[in-house]
Amino acid sequence: MSTVVEGKPWTTKLSSAGLVYAHFGRDVLSKICNLDRNDEDLEKIYDKVYEDFIQEIDAIDNGTI
Repeated sequence: MSTVVEGKPWTTKLSSAGLVYAHFGRDVLSKICNLDRNDEDLEKIYDKVYEDFIQEIDAIDNGTI
């Protein structure tokens, strides 16, 4: 994630799920949560969903787990 989204600490290589999430995750979450795209809480949710869900998918797809 850190190679695609600047400033993120995760080094798991992105699979297709991670790439889609990196590029469109904020837009989807802002609509679901009814938050502005620049809302501080949205960024916290974005990070948490990646860390606890999407990162696992990326790791499985890449054979890390």
